[in-house]
Amino acid sequence: MKKRIGIAIIIGLLFILSSFIYMEGTPDSFNQKVTEVTSTNTYVQDIPVIETYRNDGKPKPIIIVQHGFKNRKESTIGLAIQLAEKGFFVVSPDAYAHGERKEDPLSLVEIIVKTSKEYDVLLDHYAEDHRVNVNKLGITGFSMGGCITFHYAVYGKYHPMAIAPTISTPYFEQLIGSKLSRSIYSSKQGLTVAEDMDTINKIDNFIIINSPFKDYKKLKNVDILMQNGKLDRYVNSDGVKMLNHVLPEINPNVQLIMVPRTKHQVRPVMKDNIVEFMCQNVK
Repeated sequence: MKKRIGIAIIIGLLFILSSFIYMEGTPDSFNQKVTEVTSTNTYVQDIPVIETYRNDGKPKPIIIVQHGFKNRKESTIGLAIQLAEKGFFVVSPDAYAHGERKEDPLSLVEIIVKTSKEYDVLLDHYAEDHRVNVNKLGITGFSMGGCITFHYAVYGKYHPMAIAPTISTPYFEQLIGSKLSRSIYSSKQGLTVAEDMDTINKIDNFIIINSPFKDYKKLKNVDILMQNGKLDRYVNSDGVKMLNHVLPEINPNVQLIMVPRTKHQVRPVMKDNIVEFMCQNVK
């Protein structure tokens, strides 16, 4: 009899535990968690952005999340939600001539520089926004978005506390001679590749003039997380390795993670690393 009672008690406890686990994972509880974060499409002057944040009335540190070449702001929403759930106000802009924007096509590095300069416009706007504290600024981006991150951290008006450029390079010169550097794009007209030498020479000169690596010492007070794929041949790791070699002499807060078995792609672990890094360094 005692044995049967003991078995019945164990079964009852297991039933209660399984019910609790089920309740924690029900669709209703999941939806409730997601709806705590607001994502809104809006414009800052003529720049289309998505604002993602927890609407609790408190001013928040701001993170800019920038998409890659031939992509659009919506592609960053997964990372934006992860960051917003940690208490950040996240801004995901369409890069120049990308997404819903209608500008004429430019070469890759021209787009990088144009978009970087627009960050001053964005941050001037959010400096007047009670929801945001622009003195607590982080920037991250993928591929072209990482190049924009590097460029703004070196040349922008606002000083980021932390940057996390991913599958990217600060050494724009490494792109010279590649089809990528000669790519001319707009969402309105699509992609072409420069073939005539006059255009190619102009592009190459623009790349050299605007490469942030030559001014890397301006990054001495910025926490930096760089992540690149070990198998990436599209944007290889030469530039981030060069920066990781020279910058720690004046800035000890530099990390380079080379992700194994990874080409030119953003893996979930890389996003998780960005979230953890921003939580540690933008507060």
